[in-house]
Amino acid sequence: MSGKLGSQILLIAGTLLLSQLAYASNKVEVLWLGHASVKLTSIDNKVIVIDPFLKNNPKTPAKYKDLNALGKVDVILITHGHGDHIADVVELAKLTDAKVVANAELVRQMAAVGALDKKNIIAMNKSGTIKPAGDKIKIHMVRAEHSSSLNMAQISGGKDKEMYATAGEPVGYVIEFENGKKLYHSGDTGVFGDMALIGRLYKPDLAMICIGGHFTMDGEQAAYAMKELMKPKMVVPIHYGTFPILKGNPAQLKKALGKSSIKVIELKPGEKFSL
Repeated sequence: MSGKLGSQILLIAGTLLLSQLAYASNKVEVLWLGHASVKLTSIDNKVIVIDPFLKNNPKTPAKYKDLNALGKVDVILITHGHGDHIADVVELAKLTDAKVVANAELVRQMAAVGALDKKNIIAMNKSGTIKPAGDKIKIHMVRAEHSSSLNMAQISGGKDKEMYATAGEPVGYVIEFENGKKLYHSGDTGVFGDMALIGRLYKPDLAMICIGGHFTMDGEQAAYAMKELMKPKMVVPIHYGTFPILKGNPAQLKKALGKSSIKVIELKPGEKFSL
Protein backbone atom coordinates (compact mmCIF):
# COMPACT_ATOMS: atom_id res chain seq x y z
CA MET A 1 0.00 0.00 0.00
CA SER A 2 1.43 3.35 -1.04
CA GLY A 3 1.66 6.17 1.45
CA LYS A 4 -0.80 8.22 -0.61
CA LEU A 5 -3.38 5.40 -0.73
CA GLY A 6 -2.98 4.77 3.00
CA SER A 7 -3.59 8.44 3.74
CA GLN A 8 -6.72 8.41 1.58
CA ILE A 9 -8.08 5.34 3.41
CA LEU A 10 -7.39 6.95 6.79
CA LEU A 11 -9.09 10.15 5.62
CA ILE A 12 -12.17 8.25 4.46
CA ALA A 13 -12.29 6.22 7.70
CA GLY A 14 -11.95 9.37 9.77
CA THR A 15 -14.74 11.08 7.82
CA LEU A 16 -17.03 8.09 8.32
CA LEU A 17 -16.25 8.02 12.04
CA LEU A 18 -16.99 11.72 12.41
CA SER A 19 -20.22 11.24 10.47
CA GLN A 20 -21.25 8.38 12.76
CA LEU A 21 -20.44 10.43 15.86
CA ALA A 22 -22.44 13.36 14.56
CA TYR A 23 -25.34 11.05 13.82
CA ALA A 24 -25.18 9.49 17.28
CA SER A 25 -25.05 12.90 18.93
CA ASN A 26 -28.28 13.86 17.22
CA LYS A 27 -30.23 11.21 19.13
CA VAL A 28 -32.29 11.29 22.30
CA GLU A 29 -31.53 8.47 24.75
CA VAL A 30 -34.59 6.68 26.13
CA LEU A 31 -33.82 4.52 29.17
CA TRP A 32 -36.69 2.39 30.51
CA LEU A 33 -36.28 1.67 34.23
CA GLY A 34 -39.27 -0.62 34.68
CA HIS A 35 -42.99 0.03 35.21
CA ALA A 36 -43.73 3.61 34.02
CA SER A 37 -40.31 5.01 35.03
CA VAL A 38 -38.27 6.50 32.21
CA LYS A 39 -35.09 8.56 31.98
CA LEU A 40 -34.74 10.72 28.86
CA THR A 41 -31.44 12.39 27.95
CA SER A 42 -31.64 15.05 25.26
CA ILE A 43 -29.05 15.97 22.67
CA ASP A 44 -27.93 18.90 24.87
CA ASN A 45 -27.70 16.55 27.89
CA LYS A 46 -30.90 17.75 29.52
CA VAL A 47 -32.30 14.94 31.67
CA ILE A 48 -36.00 14.32 32.19
CA VAL A 49 -37.27 11.56 34.49
CA ILE A 50 -40.90 10.47 34.34
CA ASP A 51 -42.75 8.76 37.23
CA PRO A 52 -39.75 7.64 39.33
CA PHE A 53 -40.64 4.40 41.12
CA LEU A 54 -37.28 2.68 41.49
CA LYS A 55 -36.16 1.75 45.00
CA ASN A 56 -39.04 -0.66 45.66
CA ASN A 57 -39.80 -1.53 42.06
CA PRO A 58 -39.24 -5.29 41.61
CA LYS A 59 -38.35 -4.81 37.93
CA THR A 60 -35.87 -1.95 38.28
CA PRO A 61 -32.25 -3.11 37.81
CA ALA A 62 -30.29 -3.11 41.08
CA LYS A 63 -27.99 -0.35 39.82
CA TYR A 64 -30.84 2.15 39.59
CA LYS A 65 -32.32 1.40 42.99
CA ASP A 66 -29.61 3.81 44.14
CA LEU A 67 -31.02 7.12 42.93
CA ASN A 68 -27.50 8.55 42.65
CA ALA A 69 -27.02 6.30 39.63
CA LEU A 70 -29.35 8.54 37.64
CA GLY A 71 -26.82 11.36 37.82
CA LYS A 72 -28.05 14.88 37.19
CA VAL A 73 -31.77 15.35 36.64
CA ASP A 74 -33.19 18.62 35.31
CA VAL A 75 -36.91 17.86 35.28
CA ILE A 76 -39.20 15.29 36.91
CA LEU A 77 -42.60 14.73 35.30
CA ILE A 78 -45.42 13.15 37.31
CA THR A 79 -48.44 11.68 35.51
CA HIS A 80 -50.58 11.17 38.64
CA GLY A 81 -50.41 10.63 42.39
CA HIS A 82 -50.48 6.85 42.77
CA GLY A 83 -47.60 5.38 44.72
CA ASP A 84 -46.17 3.33 41.85
CA HIS A 85 -45.60 6.61 39.98
CA ILE A 86 -44.41 9.04 42.67
CA ALA A 87 -42.64 6.76 45.16
CA ASP A 88 -39.21 8.34 44.66
CA VAL A 89 -40.19 11.84 43.52
CA VAL A 90 -39.51 13.55 46.85
CA GLU A 91 -36.09 11.97 47.41
CA LEU A 92 -34.99 12.43 43.81
CA ALA A 93 -36.08 16.07 43.78
CA LYS A 94 -34.10 16.80 46.95
CA LEU A 95 -31.08 14.91 45.63
CA THR A 96 -30.94 16.67 42.25
CA ASP A 97 -32.75 20.00 42.81
CA ALA A 98 -34.82 19.16 39.72
CA LYS A 99 -37.94 21.02 38.70
CA VAL A 100 -41.04 18.91 39.44
CA VAL A 101 -43.94 19.14 36.99
CA ALA A 102 -47.45 17.83 37.60
CA ASN A 103 -51.09 18.86 37.50
CA ALA A 104 -51.64 21.91 39.68
CA GLU A 105 -53.51 20.21 42.54
CA LEU A 106 -50.99 17.39 42.94
CA VAL A 107 -47.76 19.36 42.92
CA ARG A 108 -49.15 22.19 45.05
CA GLN A 109 -50.43 19.72 47.61
CA MET A 110 -46.99 18.13 47.82
CA ALA A 111 -45.38 21.55 48.28
CA ALA A 112 -47.97 22.64 50.84
CA VAL A 113 -47.05 19.79 53.20
CA GLY A 114 -43.33 20.43 52.75
CA ALA A 115 -42.55 17.36 50.63
CA LEU A 116 -41.33 19.54 47.75
CA ASP A 117 -39.65 22.93 47.65
CA LYS A 118 -42.16 25.49 46.36
CA LYS A 119 -39.53 27.20 44.25
CA ASN A 120 -38.93 23.99 42.31
CA ILE A 121 -42.50 23.06 41.40
CA ILE A 122 -44.22 23.79 38.11
CA ALA A 123 -48.00 23.52 38.35
CA MET A 124 -49.81 23.18 35.04
CA ASN A 125 -52.76 21.48 33.40
CA LYS A 126 -53.82 19.65 30.26
CA SER A 127 -53.13 21.51 26.99
CA GLY A 128 -50.39 23.56 28.66
CA THR A 129 -46.88 23.76 27.21
CA ILE A 130 -43.71 24.54 29.17
CA LYS A 131 -39.95 24.68 28.56
CA PRO A 132 -38.32 23.87 31.92
CA ALA A 133 -35.30 22.24 30.27
CA GLY A 134 -34.45 25.16 27.98
CA ASP A 135 -36.00 26.70 24.88
CA LYS A 136 -35.16 23.74 22.63
CA ILE A 137 -37.41 21.24 24.45
CA LYS A 138 -41.19 21.59 24.71
CA ILE A 139 -43.26 19.60 27.19
CA HIS A 140 -47.00 19.34 26.55
CA MET A 141 -49.41 18.00 29.17
CA VAL A 142 -52.21 15.91 27.66
CA ARG A 143 -55.23 14.01 28.85
CA ALA A 144 -55.24 10.52 30.40
CA GLU A 145 -58.23 8.41 31.40
CA HIS A 146 -57.54 7.08 34.90
CA SER A 147 -57.81 8.22 38.54
CA SER A 148 -55.40 9.95 40.91
CA SER A 149 -54.92 10.17 44.67
CA LEU A 150 -52.09 10.99 47.04
CA ASN A 151 -51.04 8.83 49.99
CA MET A 152 -49.82 11.39 52.51
CA ALA A 153 -47.86 8.78 54.46
CA GLN A 154 -45.82 8.00 51.37
CA ILE A 155 -44.73 11.55 50.61
CA SER A 156 -43.96 12.28 54.28
CA GLY A 157 -41.68 9.27 54.60
CA GLY A 158 -44.13 7.53 56.91
CA LYS A 159 -44.42 10.39 59.39
CA ASP A 160 -48.12 10.89 58.61
CA LYS A 161 -50.90 8.35 58.82
CA GLU A 162 -52.00 6.58 55.65
CA MET A 163 -54.51 9.08 54.37
CA TYR A 164 -55.50 9.79 50.80
CA ALA A 165 -55.88 13.35 49.56
CA THR A 166 -56.96 14.92 46.31
CA ALA A 167 -54.37 14.75 43.59
CA GLY A 168 -56.12 16.36 40.67
CA GLU A 169 -56.57 14.49 37.40
CA PRO A 170 -54.20 12.04 35.71
CA VAL A 171 -52.27 13.21 32.67
CA GLY A 172 -49.87 12.11 29.97
CA TYR A 173 -47.06 14.07 28.29
CA VAL A 174 -45.75 14.76 24.81
CA ILE A 175 -42.13 15.91 24.73
CA GLU A 176 -40.60 17.60 21.67
CA PHE A 177 -36.80 17.35 21.51
CA GLU A 178 -34.08 19.37 19.77
CA ASN A 179 -33.93 16.97 16.81
CA GLY A 180 -37.64 17.36 16.12
CA LYS A 181 -38.56 13.95 17.51
CA LYS A 182 -41.67 13.71 19.69
CA LEU A 183 -42.25 11.22 22.49
CA TYR A 184 -45.61 10.48 24.11
CA HIS A 185 -45.77 8.96 27.61
CA SER A 186 -49.23 7.67 28.42
CA GLY A 187 -48.98 7.50 32.20
CA ASP A 188 -51.78 5.19 33.31
CA THR A 189 -54.72 5.33 30.96
CA GLY A 190 -57.55 3.50 29.32
CA VAL A 191 -58.44 4.01 25.68
CA PHE A 192 -60.19 7.32 24.98
CA GLY A 193 -61.26 8.93 21.73
CA ASP A 194 -59.10 12.03 22.12
CA MET A 195 -56.00 9.91 21.62
CA ALA A 196 -56.75 10.65 17.97
CA LEU A 197 -56.62 14.37 18.75
CA ILE A 198 -53.24 13.96 20.50
CA GLY A 199 -52.02 12.13 17.41
CA ARG A 200 -53.23 14.85 15.04
CA LEU A 201 -51.96 17.75 17.15
CA TYR A 202 -48.53 16.44 18.13
CA LYS A 203 -47.78 13.56 15.73
CA PRO A 204 -45.61 11.58 18.19
CA ASP A 205 -42.83 9.49 16.67
CA LEU A 206 -42.62 7.22 19.71
CA ALA A 207 -45.38 6.30 22.16
CA MET A 208 -44.51 4.74 25.53
CA ILE A 209 -47.80 3.06 26.42
CA CYS A 210 -49.15 1.14 29.38
CA ILE A 211 -50.28 -2.40 28.46
CA GLY A 212 -50.60 -4.23 31.81
CA GLY A 213 -54.38 -4.30 32.03
CA HIS A 214 -56.57 -4.30 35.19
CA PHE A 215 -55.71 -0.68 36.06
CA THR A 216 -54.89 0.42 32.49
CA MET A 217 -55.15 -0.67 28.88
CA ASP A 218 -54.01 -4.18 28.10
CA GLY A 219 -52.14 -5.11 24.93
CA GLU A 220 -55.25 -5.46 22.77
CA GLN A 221 -56.72 -2.15 23.88
CA ALA A 222 -53.36 -0.40 23.50
CA ALA A 223 -53.03 -1.80 19.97
CA TYR A 224 -56.43 -0.35 19.07
CA ALA A 225 -55.50 3.01 20.60
CA MET A 226 -52.27 3.19 18.63
CA LYS A 227 -53.43 1.71 15.33
CA GLU A 228 -56.81 3.40 15.06
CA LEU A 229 -56.39 6.61 17.06
CA MET A 230 -52.92 7.97 17.80
CA LYS A 231 -50.95 6.35 14.94
CA PRO A 232 -47.32 6.86 16.08
CA LYS A 233 -44.41 5.37 14.14
CA MET A 234 -43.13 3.31 17.07
CA VAL A 235 -44.31 2.10 20.47
CA VAL A 236 -42.47 0.98 23.59
CA PRO A 237 -44.74 -1.06 25.91
CA ILE A 238 -44.47 -0.15 29.62
CA HIS A 239 -46.37 -0.68 32.88
CA TYR A 240 -46.71 -4.46 32.61
CA GLY A 241 -45.35 -7.47 34.47
CA THR A 242 -44.27 -5.47 37.53
CA PHE A 243 -46.85 -7.24 39.67
CA PRO A 244 -48.78 -10.46 38.94
CA ILE A 245 -52.04 -8.59 38.40
CA LEU A 246 -50.58 -6.74 35.37
CA LYS A 247 -50.98 -9.59 32.91
CA GLY A 248 -50.87 -7.69 29.61
CA ASN A 249 -47.68 -8.30 27.62
CA PRO A 250 -45.85 -7.26 24.43
CA ALA A 251 -46.81 -10.46 22.60
CA GLN A 252 -50.47 -9.58 23.05
CA LEU A 253 -49.78 -6.07 21.76
CA LYS A 254 -47.89 -7.30 18.69
CA LYS A 255 -50.57 -9.83 17.81
CA ALA A 256 -53.32 -7.22 18.08
CA LEU A 257 -51.36 -4.74 15.93
CA GLY A 258 -51.30 -7.36 13.18
CA LYS A 259 -49.95 -5.99 9.92
CA SER A 260 -49.85 -2.41 11.16
CA SER A 261 -46.77 -0.41 10.16
CA ILE A 262 -46.26 0.61 13.81
CA LYS A 263 -42.97 -0.80 15.06
CA VAL A 264 -42.94 -2.36 18.54
CA ILE A 265 -39.68 -1.77 20.40
CA GLU A 266 -39.57 -4.24 23.27
CA LEU A 267 -37.13 -3.12 25.96
CA LYS A 268 -36.15 -4.83 29.18
CA PRO A 269 -35.82 -2.63 32.29
CA GLY A 270 -32.41 -0.99 32.14
CA GLU A 271 -32.22 -1.09 28.33
CA LYS A 272 -31.84 2.01 26.16
CA PHE A 273 -33.22 3.14 22.82
CA SER A 274 -32.16 6.08 20.65
CA LEU A 275 -34.80 8.35 19.16
